[in-house]
Amino acid sequence: MILARPLIIGFPLLLGAVAWWSAFESIRSRTQRPEGIVAMLPQNMPVLNPFMPATEVEREIIDLVHEPLIRLGTDGSLQPALAEFWRWTQDVTCWFPDEAAAKRAHELLLAQIGETNRWLEWHLSEVRVEGGSLLLRFSEISPVGAGHALEAIAELRPQTVAFWRIERRTPLRETWDRFVAASPQAAQVRRVWFDGANACEIVVSGPSQRLLDELRRFLEADSAEPTLMQPLAEAAALSEPVLDFDIRPGQTWSDGTPVTAEDAKASLELLRNSEWPLPGRETLRHIQTVESQNNGARLHVTFRRRHGAALCGFVDLPVLPAAWLHGHPKASNADFIKHAPPGAGTHRIDARESLSLMLTPVRQDTEAPRFLFNFLASPLMTQIGVSTHTVDLVWPAADRTQFSQLRFTPPRQRLVVLWNTRNDILGNVRLRQSLAMATDADELVRALPGRLGHVDASVFAPGLWFSTQAKQEPFQLERARQILTEEGWPRDVEGIARSPEHRFQFTLLVPSGDSLHKQTADLLVAQWHRLGAQVTVEHISDAQVLAQRLREHRFDAVLLDQRFEISWDQLPWWHSSQAGPGGTNFCGVTDPQIDLMLEALAGEFDPKHVPARVRELEARLLPLHPMLTLFTTHDEAAVMPTLPGAGSVSGPVSSWTLQALVATPKRSSPAPAINLQLRLPE
Repeated sequence: MILARPLIIGFPLLLGAVAWWSAFESIRSRTQRPEGIVAMLPQNMPVLNPFMPATEVEREIIDLVHEPLIRLGTDGSLQPALAEFWRWTQDVTCWFPDEAAAKRAHELLLAQIGETNRWLEWHLSEVRVEGGSLLLRFSEISPVGAGHALEAIAELRPQTVAFWRIERRTPLRETWDRFVAASPQAAQVRRVWFDGANACEIVVSGPSQRLLDELRRFLEADSAEPTLMQPLAEAAALSEPVLDFDIRPGQTWSDGTPVTAEDAKASLELLRNSEWPLPGRETLRHIQTVESQNNGARLHVTFRRRHGAALCGFVDLPVLPAAWLHGHPKASNADFIKHAPPGAGTHRIDARESLSLMLTPVRQDTEAPRFLFNFLASPLMTQIGVSTHTVDLVWPAADRTQFSQLRFTPPRQRLVVLWNTRNDILGNVRLRQSLAMATDADELVRALPGRLGHVDASVFAPGLWFSTQAKQEPFQLERARQILTEEGWPRDVEGIARSPEHRFQFTLLVPSGDSLHKQTADLLVAQWHRLGAQVTVEHISDAQVLAQRLREHRFDAVLLDQRFEISWDQLPWWHSSQAGPGGTNFCGVTDPQIDLMLEALAGEFDPKHVPARVRELEARLLPLHPMLTLFTTHDEAAVMPTLPGAGSVSGPVSSWTLQALVATPKRSSPAPAINLQLRLPE
């Protein structure tokens, strides 16, 4: 008891001292950093790996420091960033037995210019002889023009081009390198593309049987593991899409050194060799070569196959200096923490401590503000900062009731239900429609914790220039019950819909470990029970087990997070070629017309033509109800009245970001004077 009395008296004093010190530090930070924005964040200091942000706030800090080649604008359109211009072209390469034959082919194509100049009709811009090969460069990607040009030289019989895939269970690259160094037949191999460590695809010109036999003997002698050598296709020439980026003149890193295509090349090479789960990983996989041209003014990227949506892989993908990457070849988290690379964004890292981060504008002639981020901010320190008007931004806003202005950040994912259309019950499209109409999304958003937003029914991310904002089925429980009755599924005395053969029952797979998933599943089960469906929830704790169930189509329905991506290529998720075991078309949609639309969309290179193709696809796909969209998840930041900002204050249909504050003009009046009064608890 003797010790207890000083503790009882001293604790309020200590609490008051801590509060005074916290307020004093906040005031001192504000006075020492004019025109600055002070943010309180409860999370740890982020790593600031430009390619792997762990949270939304980390992604937005990175967006201030690092610049991509192409940026997604606030209106959802593609905007220049480090690259001021980009274009698609097409390279077509033919091989001949000798250089003389290649030169004769060149002459035949030159003769096509004539009075009518068929080169313009074919979009043929350049023809060049390179030894025994002939390179044809087209200003547009079109199989028609290339076909006409190849017809003009067909009489010279270009060598057949064969595509082969080689696979085995052990690493292949070192063995391949030794074969190329040892075999004179390897000169027939025109392209090599490695698909991971244990597989590659090669392009061979001319008679190739001797080459393939020698390669097989070499591989079998090198390893006891069997090697699969599979022919893929044959063609008269090799056609490769090419994407060029012209670097904007005058761009510099925050240390003043110029930005060149060498920097973009080094960044792409790092990402291609990494295992980071990037949104544009599929684009990087299909890159054949990356070159810096025109003294670093142009980035020249060649792809191994037609893939129009490949452009999306470069959107919002940060570029780092080549010099920094060469000094940090593995680019680990420790490198990003201890030796942060210079960026080409609007801000630079000016100071980085264990609990704070200061960003200052790179250009001093701008009105862009400074940012001071305080991490691991306690609720007490945050409350004092808010009360004393020394904090501009609290992120996330834990207690929504104490803040008058809230901003929703852009959604990065949404929760969806995928239906297995092979299921005996859920294979009926009208039953899937009735489940959609019996789902009350408003009730979900009201009842569930967190910052949730309404979504549309589109299969694409919201806010993009090609987004359709397709409407969801409105909540109409009685109409949904009527559909069941019309389909021969009336409800029994227990309220369960029945057909002559089945009860309306199925199992919903739910990834365990996330309370939001569990609570959502429980609400859905209750809503669908009112319709007449008897739903059992099966929780899956192992992500690999869940992925295996999806690939093998051993599920009725599954609740999943769907991460938004910019790409307009939806072929992997809905094409019938992916509907078999092991494919990624988990819903099992098989429709020849949809297949054609997906192929045309994936092969579309012009972003202006994408919206029309997307509308055409969704007009046929969405009525099949292959999935049910529920809601998006958001971060929510509290903006103080002293800080003007963009975006809605009342709902999640906004795209508020830190970039919006960079464009905000200076305050017209100074911040109010602070009269700090502290009172100890009684």
